[in-house]
Amino acid sequence: MDAVEDAAQPLHKSGALRFVFWVSAAYLVVAAIELSSSVAGLVSDLRHRVAGIAWSWDPAFPVVQPSGNHFAGGPYLVPGSTAMFTQVAGTVANIPAAAIISRTAGDVVGTLTGAGIAACLLVLMSRVAAGAPFARSSQVALLWLAGVVLVGFELGTILHGIASAMVTEVMMGAPKTPDGAFFSSSDVSVLTLWPVYVAMALVGLAAVFRVGAAYRADSDGLV
Repeated sequence: MDAVEDAAQPLHKSGALRFVFWVSAAYLVVAAIELSSSVAGLVSDLRHRVAGIAWSWDPAFPVVQPSGNHFAGGPYLVPGSTAMFTQVAGTVANIPAAAIISRTAGDVVGTLTGAGIAACLLVLMSRVAAGAPFARSSQVALLWLAGVVLVGFELGTILHGIASAMVTEVMMGAPKTPDGAFFSSSDVSVLTLWPVYVAMALVGLAAVFRVGAAYRADSDGLV
């Protein structure tokens, strides 16, 4: 056994290693439960969408600003600025079926993304525990992990954005615009940048593991 494997061998007794392994395994069970719950929720929402289902949205509606209310020593809204409601929740009727499906699909993608991350971590932890951290399966797991993070989080964001865009307005009693409607925000987020950065970091880490594997092969040849 070479020096790299000798150094990695004690890790099979690491408490942190066991913790990550079992938390990842437990999350796979939780993900299965969440998937079944999402499917059941989708069926229920489609069945009751005409009567009304729970929904949240961004109304982008300005807050009525009280005049003359200044509190000494505390924060207050600057006169002339515009504050907005950014989150409203309620029971809404006649939500388009496509919006419900898109929202649930986003939830499902999020759950599957978490499950994919957990599965990749299980592979990595098992290889480290076996004393072979630079095995090819570890490199493949890191590349898969990069893909799961990038595609999973971006796709989930896009699906939730599509669902929000489909619900262009929700009628309200008060407060209201002159025509009695709350309009959802026109700025629907369909792209986040942090998954790109994380994926790039994981690809770089996979390259480091590849170099480590090459060094190990060289050391084996010298023995």
